[in-house]
Amino acid sequence: MSNRFSSLLKKKILGKNKNLISVEEPYDVIVRLLEGHKISGVIDAGASNGHISSRLLKRFPAADVYAFEPNELYRQQLTDFAVREKRFHPFFAALSDNCGTADLNITESAGNTSLCTPAESLTDVDPVGAAVKTIQQVQILTIDQWAKDNDIKSIEVMKFDIQAYELAALKGATETLRNSTLLVYSEVWFNPVYKDGALFSGIDIFLRENGFALFDIFKPKYDPKGKITWANAIFIQKEKLGL
Repeated sequence: MSNRFSSLLKKKILGKNKNLISVEEPYDVIVRLLEGHKISGVIDAGASNGHISSRLLKRFPAADVYAFEPNELYRQQLTDFAVREKRFHPFFAALSDNCGTADLNITESAGNTSLCTPAESLTDVDPVGAAVKTIQQVQILTIDQWAKDNDIKSIEVMKFDIQAYELAALKGATETLRNSTLLVYSEVWFNPVYKDGALFSGIDIFLRENGFALFDIFKPKYDPKGKITWANAIFIQKEKLGL
C-alpha cells in the first residue's frame, strides 16, 4: 500500500488523533520485510496457547518455532501442539537477562500475567482481569544461553508479548540479536501499568544500540481517558535488511 494512499485512508477513516495506527496486518508486513531471506529459527516469547506460533509456522514454512511460556495454564495445549507439529518446540520457562528462577504474577485475566508486578493503573486497562490471583515460581532463561545449550545456530525473528518484561528478555539475547536476528516484533508500553516494567523508550534505545531501527507501530490501545497505553512494534536490523 502506498504511503500516500495509506495516509489518506488514515485521515478519512481513522481521524487525525490516532495517527499511530497502521492499516496493514503486522504479520503480513513481517513476511514482506523478510522476503528473500532464509528464515530458519523464530522465537515466540509469551506463546500462551500457541495461536501466534501457528501463524508464524504457516508464514515461514522452512522455520522452526521455539515457544516460551511459563504459565502452567497452557502446558497441555502446547505439548499437544508439539506432537502434531514437529517444527514447534515449547519451552516452559520465561525469558530474562539472567538464568535462575523468578516469581510469575498470574492474574485473573491470563493475558496480564507477568514477571512484573501489576500497578494500580493496570485496572484502568482491565478492571476485572488485573488482580493477581496467585504467584508461581518459574524457571527463567536467557536467549543466548538457551541457544548455546540447545545448539541453536540462528534466530532470525523474535516475537515478544510478555507484559513489560520485554527489555530484560532482549538484554539476555545480545549475542543472538547481533549475530543472526533480522526482525523483532514486540509489545511496547508507552505508559506504565506494571511496576518496574519496560517502556517503549528503553526498548527502542537498546535495540538501536544493537543495530535495529523502528519500522512501524501497530494496534495501539488507549485507556478510558484517551491516553495511549500500549501497542505492537516492528524493529528491523537496518544493515542486514538494507532498509
